[in-house]
Amino acid sequence: MTWILIFVSMYLVELPDKTSLATLALVSRYDGRMVAIGSALAMVTQTMLAILAGRLLNEIPQDPLRWIEVGLFAMFALWLWRESFKKGIEEGPSANQRVGGRRGTIILRAFLMVFMAEFLDLTQMATMTYAARFAQHLVILFVVVATALVAANATVVVGGQRLRGLIATKWIQRSSATIFLMVAIAQAGIQISG
Repeated sequence: MTWILIFVSMYLVELPDKTSLATLALVSRYDGRMVAIGSALAMVTQTMLAILAGRLLNEIPQDPLRWIEVGLFAMFALWLWRESFKKGIEEGPSANQRVGGRRGTIILRAFLMVFMAEFLDLTQMATMTYAARFAQHLVILFVVVATALVAANATVVVGGQRLRGLIATKWIQRSSATIFLMVAIAQAGIQISG
């Protein structure tokens, strides 16, 4: 029963997460299958790192890591905003062509963006906590958490592909960029006031 609760909680927490926002932005521009592969690889890697580094990261000062996170959010916002103005992005909801890019490049781009978005994320922190609590069951924990995160991300890919048919890609990217920038500003405010 504990493992089912962990799965459900990780799945539900991941859906409205910044990682899902990164995936949605990628799906608005690239082939969803390639994005799903890259993001799944990132989620599995981040889960493994969270489990292995559970105790170590708790001893590292959090302030420098939080400022890195702020920088990454700002970088994602700028990248998405810039991408939304590139030629080749469909202008209307009826356009369904996939925007170019080689498969390997799309997978790598999805991996890097999702990997960075998941860095010190709520689900990653929860995984570190679970790793300390269930130290004797790390393999089971890894399978449960990684499966939950990959499933949540797959849900976003499918939903994003449907959304892409309703809303122009540039507006999905600009909305995502705006949200990333707001998160960066909020995180910076927390760091400054804290």
